Amino acid sequence: MSKIDLSKNKAVLEAARDVVLKDTTANRYVIFGYADSGQSNSLVVEEEEEGGLEELVSEFNSGRYQYGLTGVQSDGKGVKQILIIWQGEGTPILRKSACAHHAGDVTKFMNVTMTVKARSEEELDADLIRNQLDKSSKY
Repeated sequence: MSKIDLSKNKAVLEAARDVVLKDTTANRYVIFGYADSGQSNSLVVEEEEEGGLEELVSEFNSGRYQYGLTGVQSDGKGVKQILIIWQGEGTPILRKSACAHHAGDVTKFMNVTMTVKARSEEELDADLIRNQLDKSSKY
């Protein structure tokens, strides 16, 4: 099992992450992926944009393993940061297996309130994700 490389691009990764973590409007998002068209174990920033959760869920690549970070407005609790762990349906099975072992390290690095795993377009529903967040932050 190969470890994920979070150090090679650490400064860029942290800068992108911190923009989202400090965003009080829940409008920014970042998609992280793997270098070399997904074949490397080095995490890179693939996209930094505005548009929040709605835009983020439409930007994942069906043939890639990616991580999406954004803020979501939670009922009465302010902005909560979530990490979406995307396993595109077209991602090769061996790559899915390798990357699945990276999720814990990536989650820790992102310092988020909640993670959501998605493996199909249907699971990338913004309302469904919001409902999951609201249920998890009731207490």
